[in-house]
Amino acid sequence: MSKKIAIIGAVILLIIPFQSVIGLNQDIYTTNDNQIIIQNTDLDVISMINKINYSILFGYLEKIVSFGVRHVGSENCRNAAEYINEEFQQLGLESCIDSWKYPKYKCQNVIATYNGTDPTSDAVFVLTAHLDTIGNSVGANDDGSGVAALLTIANIFSNYNFNHTVKFVIVSGHEVGTYGSFDYAKKAYFRDENIIAHINVDMVGNSTCGNIIQAWTPERSYRLYYFTEEISYKYEKYIDIEVQLTAHYPMDSQSFVDYGYDAISFIQPKVFDYPIHTPEDSLDKINYPYFENVTKLVIALTAEFANKPIDVQVRFVTPKEGHAYLFNRPILKLLGLNLHRSRIRGITYLIGRTIAKINITTEEEIITVSYSIDGNTDYYAIFTESPYDWKIQKPIMSNFRLIGKHKLGVHVCTSTGKTAYDEMDFYALTPI
Repeated sequence: MSKKIAIIGAVILLIIPFQSVIGLNQDIYTTNDNQIIIQNTDLDVISMINKINYSILFGYLEKIVSFGVRHVGSENCRNAAEYINEEFQQLGLESCIDSWKYPKYKCQNVIATYNGTDPTSDAVFVLTAHLDTIGNSVGANDDGSGVAALLTIANIFSNYNFNHTVKFVIVSGHEVGTYGSFDYAKKAYFRDENIIAHINVDMVGNSTCGNIIQAWTPERSYRLYYFTEEISYKYEKYIDIEVQLTAHYPMDSQSFVDYGYDAISFIQPKVFDYPIHTPEDSLDKINYPYFENVTKLVIALTAEFANKPIDVQVRFVTPKEGHAYLFNRPILKLLGLNLHRSRIRGITYLIGRTIAKINITTEEEIITVSYSIDGNTDYYAIFTESPYDWKIQKPIMSNFRLIGKHKLGVHVCTSTGKTAYDEMDFYALTPI
């Protein structure tokens, strides 16, 4: 009898380590260099992934396409926005229609908020897709696919809870200059919305290059790509998609980058070989297995982001985006005109040396804070004790004063080796 008890006890001891983390499932895979890696996949995330299917995606996409051509400011675009707003509300999200107006164009965005459950977190993750079309296209792929993907994710999310807040923003004005995304990003910045990451989904319904999704990512946001790649490996048993890092292109994600937020855009390969902006962008062009896989990647990525602890974060407090400064004094808040692709949207103008101030959020010990200009730093711009204020100036080794457009960066490193980075563009109107 005692022998049997000993055997049972040994079996229990073997089982316990594999069940010590509730809600996690250990997956084992081999990398290209034959390294064995054990990943703790989240059972809730797997459940979400498995709920993505043809039926729900097609249902949303068919409805969006049924509104016809959706030019900016048109009745069709407005009717589609109202439908989407009602869908979000029925799913239990706080949703509203937010109108915007600029010279030549006016339309509306739909903003749906799924609030996080952690009362100590003000972090926000924003997902966007654009509703408007151009020419005589009904935009099944461009970007009905992105809108349908976000509605599907919101539908599934409504049965789960997350630590941080997730916002689904269906924008308009993309095809005529990314007006809707610019309007949202600008308003978010001036109400001090702490957007940790912006995820843009644009044309994800068709691929002639197999199961590849491109991640159009600015250099400042490479951490988002690396985390996406990690998620694709982590759930590769459930998601058949390969993520490919691609140079950034000024899509709706650029609006968020212009206001100092990290952003990533997902888009199918060889996008310009697809019949965009034509009547051929129709429902019959959608490759649903591919569409499902991309949506599975986005839902897994967003779910992991929305529960991931934020160990360290740094944000510029001053100078503020979209202001003009005379030394340390903001003398003018700029109108924020949408000069599409000008790369000066949300830019800050400096006259004289201005002090850079930052806000660091972390519970860890801070080892160093270092500032840089155009990627270059000097010993005088490195701090080991607070306050971490720095009077902006040219690098010592430079033979010229700062004038014109430049990039101000700040790096933070903690005692455990965790890092955070923020950057902003500024334009020196006089030599610094």
